[in-house]
Formats: sequence, C-alpha cells, structure tokens
Amino acid sequence: MEHAEFATLSKLQLHALADRLLADEPVVVDYCVAFVLAETKGCWHGRARAMMCRRLKHCTLGRTNRTRLMACILGRLRSGEFSEQFKDQLRLAMHLDADQTRQACASAVASERPHVQRYATWVLSLRRQGPPA
Repeated sequence: MEHAEFATLSKLQLHALADRLLADEPVVVDYCVAFVLAETKGCWHGRARAMMCRRLKHCTLGRTNRTRLMACILGRLRSGEFSEQFKDQLRLAMHLDADQTRQACASAVASERPHVQRYATWVLSLRRQGPPA
C-alpha cells in the first residue's frame, strides 16, 4: 500500500502537514497530493483532505500532480465513494480544469446515487455564479 503511514496520522499531524502547504515547498506539496489521493478513512482524514485541497489551489502543481488529482477527484465523484467535505475536492478540480469537471458532473447528474446527483448538480449550478473561490 502506497503511503501506509497515512492511516496512522493524527489530527494534529495532519493539521501541521496542511499548514506546511502555506510555504509551497515541492516535497510537502507532493506529500499532500499523495495524501489527498490516498483512500484513508482515519479520524479527521476527510477534513484534512479538504483543508489540503483548499490550500493546494494556491500551490505550484506540476502536470503530473494536476492530472492525478483530477482523475482521483472525478473518479470519486463518478463512483460515489467520497467522504465528508467533498465539495473542497470538487472546488480544487474546478480550479484545475473547470471544463473537464463540468463534463464529468454533467454525466454524473444521471447517476443512480442521489448523493452523486446532488454534488454534480451543485457544481453545475456554479457555472451561473462564476468559478468557485
């Protein structure tokens, strides 16, 4: 399992890691991207993932990280396998590639899962309001 140590990170450790994104250090950015991509379900992991996504919008992301984040976030939307504060991940996806995110949401509106429909509809409603902050 890639980054198995993520499962053992505490709330304090995750918060400190997210705080380190403020310096936009490439090693920290890569580590946080790996955490966002990881399928961990630990205490505070959903909130940490959301905080990291909010901060990653202000970091320098290379093509590989951008591509991996988009694939992961939109894959979570399609599958319906996402946790609390998923809107922050969708906001990051909109920031990285609004057209691709809207296309994925346009397809996801037809999902059989009501929670997927709600999130997809929410993203599509942002078009009328402008891009998310």
